[in-house]
Amino acid sequence: MLGAAVIAALLFRRHVGFVTRVLADSMWPTLRPGQLVFTRLVLHERQIRHGDIAVVRSAELGRYIVKRVVGLPGDRLVLGSSGLVRNGMQVPEPYVSRAGSKCGAWRVPEGHCFLLGDNRASSSDGSSWR
Repeated sequence: MLGAAVIAALLFRRHVGFVTRVLADSMWPTLRPGQLVFTRLVLHERQIRHGDIAVVRSAELGRYIVKRVVGLPGDRLVLGSSGLVRNGMQVPEPYVSRAGSKCGAWRVPEGHCFLLGDNRASSSDGSSWR
Protein backbone atom coordinates (compact mmCIF):
# COMPACT_ATOMS: atom_id res chain seq x y z
CA MET A 1 0.00 0.00 0.00
CA LEU A 2 2.77 2.45 0.93
CA GLY A 3 4.64 1.56 -2.28
CA ALA A 4 1.59 2.40 -4.39
CA ALA A 5 1.25 5.77 -2.63
CA VAL A 6 4.90 6.60 -3.27
CA ILE A 7 4.60 5.67 -6.94
CA ALA A 8 1.40 7.71 -7.29
CA ALA A 9 3.08 10.72 -5.66
CA LEU A 10 6.10 10.48 -7.95
CA LEU A 11 3.92 10.17 -11.06
CA PHE A 12 1.80 13.12 -9.90
CA ARG A 13 4.89 15.28 -9.38
CA ARG A 14 6.38 14.31 -12.73
CA HIS A 15 3.24 14.74 -14.85
CA VAL A 16 0.83 17.07 -13.04
CA GLY A 17 2.50 19.36 -10.51
CA PHE A 18 3.85 19.73 -7.03
CA VAL A 19 3.53 21.70 -3.83
CA THR A 20 6.22 24.22 -2.98
CA ARG A 21 6.77 26.47 0.03
CA VAL A 22 7.28 30.21 -0.47
CA LEU A 23 10.61 30.95 1.24
CA ALA A 24 10.98 34.72 0.87
CA ASP A 25 8.87 37.88 0.98
CA SER A 26 9.52 38.83 -2.66
CA MET A 27 5.89 38.04 -3.61
CA TRP A 28 4.30 39.70 -0.55
CA PRO A 29 1.39 40.41 -0.10
CA THR A 30 0.22 38.07 -2.89
CA LEU A 31 2.08 35.16 -1.26
CA ARG A 32 3.51 35.09 2.26
CA PRO A 33 6.75 33.43 3.41
CA GLY A 34 5.95 29.92 4.61
CA GLN A 35 2.80 29.64 2.49
CA LEU A 36 2.35 26.43 0.49
CA VAL A 37 1.35 26.76 -3.16
CA PHE A 38 0.33 24.10 -5.64
CA THR A 39 2.07 24.43 -8.98
CA ARG A 40 1.13 22.74 -12.21
CA LEU A 41 3.73 21.71 -14.71
CA VAL A 42 3.89 23.71 -17.92
CA LEU A 43 4.84 21.53 -20.82
CA HIS A 44 4.58 24.09 -23.60
CA GLU A 45 5.82 27.68 -23.66
CA ARG A 46 2.53 28.81 -25.21
CA GLN A 47 0.73 27.96 -21.93
CA ILE A 48 2.55 30.78 -20.11
CA ARG A 49 0.78 34.16 -19.92
CA HIS A 50 1.71 37.63 -18.71
CA GLY A 51 0.84 37.88 -15.02
CA ASP A 52 1.19 34.16 -14.27
CA ILE A 53 2.97 33.22 -11.06
CA ALA A 54 5.82 30.83 -11.79
CA VAL A 55 8.00 28.53 -9.72
CA VAL A 56 11.43 28.07 -11.27
CA ARG A 57 14.77 26.69 -10.22
CA SER A 58 17.20 29.57 -9.73
CA ALA A 59 20.77 28.80 -10.77
CA GLU A 60 21.89 31.95 -8.91
CA LEU A 61 20.27 30.90 -5.61
CA GLY A 62 20.38 27.11 -6.01
CA ARG A 63 16.71 26.63 -5.05
CA TYR A 64 13.17 27.03 -6.29
CA ILE A 65 11.82 30.58 -6.31
CA VAL A 66 8.37 32.07 -6.89
CA LYS A 67 8.01 35.10 -9.19
CA ARG A 68 5.53 36.72 -11.59
CA VAL A 69 5.88 36.45 -15.39
CA VAL A 70 6.02 40.01 -16.75
CA GLY A 71 7.75 39.34 -20.08
CA LEU A 72 7.39 36.69 -22.76
CA PRO A 73 9.73 35.95 -25.70
CA GLY A 74 10.18 39.03 -27.89
CA ASP A 75 8.78 41.51 -25.34
CA ARG A 76 10.61 44.79 -24.77
CA LEU A 77 10.47 45.85 -21.13
CA VAL A 78 11.33 49.08 -19.35
CA LEU A 79 11.23 49.24 -15.56
CA GLY A 80 11.47 52.66 -14.01
CA SER A 81 9.99 55.04 -11.47
CA SER A 82 6.65 55.00 -13.34
CA GLY A 83 6.45 51.20 -13.19
CA LEU A 84 6.63 48.59 -15.93
CA VAL A 85 6.27 49.39 -19.63
CA ARG A 86 5.91 46.41 -21.99
CA ASN A 87 6.18 46.93 -25.74
CA GLY A 88 5.53 50.66 -25.32
CA MET A 89 2.42 50.25 -23.13
CA GLN A 90 2.23 50.96 -19.39
CA VAL A 91 1.36 47.74 -17.54
CA PRO A 92 -1.16 48.04 -14.70
CA GLU A 93 0.23 46.05 -11.78
CA PRO A 94 -2.18 46.25 -8.83
CA TYR A 95 -0.33 43.33 -7.19
CA VAL A 96 2.96 45.26 -6.75
CA SER A 97 3.33 46.11 -3.07
CA ARG A 98 6.63 48.04 -3.10
CA ALA A 99 8.17 49.20 -6.36
CA GLY A 100 11.76 49.59 -5.19
CA SER A 101 14.43 51.50 -7.04
CA LYS A 102 15.48 49.02 -9.72
CA CYS A 103 15.47 50.36 -13.27
CA GLY A 104 16.46 48.96 -16.62
CA ALA A 105 15.47 47.95 -20.11
CA TRP A 106 15.41 44.42 -21.53
CA ARG A 107 14.36 42.46 -24.58
CA VAL A 108 13.21 38.96 -23.65
CA PRO A 109 15.04 36.39 -25.81
CA GLU A 110 13.24 33.53 -27.54
CA GLY A 111 12.70 30.56 -25.27
CA HIS A 112 12.82 32.71 -22.10
CA CYS A 113 10.48 34.63 -19.81
CA PHE A 114 11.19 37.67 -17.65
CA LEU A 115 10.28 37.31 -13.97
CA LEU A 116 9.83 39.91 -11.24
CA GLY A 117 8.67 39.73 -7.65
CA ASP A 118 5.54 41.59 -6.53
CA ASN A 119 7.53 43.11 -3.67
CA ARG A 120 10.14 44.63 -5.98
CA ALA A 121 11.99 46.41 -3.15
CA SER A 122 12.80 43.00 -1.63
CA SER A 123 13.15 40.74 -4.66
CA SER A 124 16.12 39.09 -6.31
CA ASP A 125 14.68 38.69 -9.81
CA GLY A 126 15.12 39.37 -13.51
CA SER A 127 15.88 43.04 -12.83
CA SER A 128 19.06 42.06 -10.98
CA TRP A 129 20.19 38.87 -12.81
CA ARG A 130 22.46 39.21 -15.81
